[in-house]
Amino acid sequence: MNSSNGYILWLGQRLGADMMAQSLSHQVEGTVFVAHSTDQAVARIEQSIPYLVILSGAYQNWSQAFVNRLRETVKPLGTTIVALTQSHEPSWSPQEEHPGIDGFLVEPLSQDVLHLLVESAVAKTTL
Repeated sequence: MNSSNGYILWLGQRLGADMMAQSLSHQVEGTVFVAHSTDQAVARIEQSIPYLVILSGAYQNWSQAFVNRLRETVKPLGTTIVALTQSHEPSWSPQEEHPGIDGFLVEPLSQDVLHLLVESAVAKTTL
């Protein structure tokens, strides 16, 4: 897996986001940047566009306007945007209500799922 062309942006507004992102960085090659606010995420994306964005936490934290802005900003690269939720408390509404999000995942993520997600995101940006 060659992810040297970019990085993963993990946007998490809850405790433990840093620890999960650190675990992710050990499972995949490449850099994982953790943003704790939408402003921090936008500032980082303006510096360089990631190949994968992971939104973690309850969907109420991510307004439709933010997701649309994010999608428009990363559109030139073809960035994959996924939402992540806990298995014991699924918190995302139907995908039809979030057309800017490419997919939804449930924690805990296996290493195989992460590997395939990263490979898919990298491949999408090279098309």
